[in-house]
Parts: sequence; C-alpha cells; structure tokens
Amino acid sequence: MEIKNPRRILAVGAPDSSVLHLLKELTGSAPEPTSDTTAGLTHDWLLETKYYTATLPIWVDEISNITEWRTEFTKPEAREVVTVLGAWIYCFKKPVEQKDVDTIKETMRAVADAIERACGFGGDMVCVAVAMPQSITPYLEKTVEEWDDTCMDYGFEYVDFEAKGKNEFGEAIGVQRVREALEACDWESGADLDFGEDDEGFEGSFAAEEAEMNMELFGMKGALHGEDAEGKEGEDLEVEELEIMMRKMVAIKEMGEGMEEAERKRFAAKAVNDLLKDL
Repeated sequence: MEIKNPRRILAVGAPDSSVLHLLKELTGSAPEPTSDTTAGLTHDWLLETKYYTATLPIWVDEISNITEWRTEFTKPEAREVVTVLGAWIYCFKKPVEQKDVDTIKETMRAVADAIERACGFGGDMVCVAVAMPQSITPYLEKTVEEWDDTCMDYGFEYVDFEAKGKNEFGEAIGVQRVREALEACDWESGADLDFGEDDEGFEGSFAAEEAEMNMELFGMKGALHGEDAEGKEGEDLEVEELEIMMRKMVAIKEMGEGMEEAERKRFAAKAVNDLLKDL
C-alpha cells in the first residue's frame, strides 16, 4: 500500500547535535546546508516496509535558545505545523556534565509542551531521543535504564546512536531501533489532498499543501531567529517576497494544465520542491 500524503518528521537538536549525521545513517542521505545553520532544511525519505510505502518529508530545525523555541512552537499559529507531524527526532550530544543533562531535559519538555498545546495530552506521535557521539571525553556516564526513565518522563524513547545489534531481549538498538520506531508510526494524514478531477486544481493538491506547511514552518523560523526585519523596510521586503512566491505558485499551476494526471502530480511535486529549495 502506498501512503500518498503522509505526515511529516521534524528532526531537531542544538546546532552541534549532529542531526544530519543521524539522517544520513538512517535514510542513506542528508540535505546539504547552504549556510551556517541547518534550520529550515528539508529531506525526503522513501520508507518501504512489507505493509506500506511512503515518501516521508523530513523537516530539520535547530534549537539554539530553548525558551524562544518553546514560545514560537506553543503559539496558536504553530498548531498547523505541529499537527501534521507524525514523529519527532530529537538529537543531543552525550552530556559532559550535569548542566548538559538539564538542557536535554528542558528541550524534551519544550517539545512535549508544543505537542500538548497543539494536539492535547498524549498526542499520537513517535518521539525518539537519540544520544549522539561526544568528542569530549570522558563524558558523563549514565546507564541505559537511567536514560530510559529520563526520556520516558517527557514521552520520548531513548536510543544510543553508537549502539549496535540487539539488546538482551532480542530488540534492535541504535539507528535500527530508530527506523523500527518510525516504521511502526501511523503515517496516514487523514487528509485527501491528491490531484483529482474533483479537486480544485493545484491549490487542493498534496504539493500545494506541502508548500503551505513548509512556508509556515520557515516563517516561524524566520521570526524565531530575528530574520523578519524590523520596521517598514522589513515588512515591505516580506510582502515583496510573498508576492513573488505566489506568482511562481500560480505559474506552476498554469504550466501543469493540460497534462495527464500522473504527469501533473510529478511535475507539481518537483516544481514545488525546487521552489522551496530557494527559500
């Protein structure tokens, strides 16, 4: 079975948390940063199991200031982004001292707050906390049981990136466990936004909905990182950029007219993906 419009994955972590390293190990590839931040990067992962096939959009974000991040992601306008997520992957470097553990806890609490605000208590999302290798040694030693308890308090499953094989119960560990957890997720979005004769053209398509969600997320990140210029000059720039984006979206719709349905889907998805890369 092919899941045509799956929910998304949000991969987050501090700027030095090696999120892209995890994605490469997990999916076989990772997006290339175009600046000194990974925030706003997107990646598609073709996940195939014996039960379903789905191309999962992965959004990447950085949490450099936990308080500011929580403020943005618990706002009412963030609900539209959070509710389309099927999974959160939180990466963190193995802690060197206790204050690092406190930061890890605070970050997971912030994610839990964002989920609860948007979806209510106990949202049906897969939440995995992945401990990445630490270059500084010795780092703070904590047992797997201690990490399990800590992460569970905030609704996360703990995974050690460096672990290999299976545990004493015959269960997969390490990156393979992350994959298994994601495979078990319910990726069905519950929304039928495909191209079809009854749809209202491009505006009702999966590609358009994907573009809207990405622009919403990028807009939040712009506000979070102070990229929305202050004053009249910044507002004028935003309006101009939005008008350019909308003209491009209309052009994509018009170019797809007259194509066969399958060809139109492929064209729209690729065109929107290319457009988002320019954001």
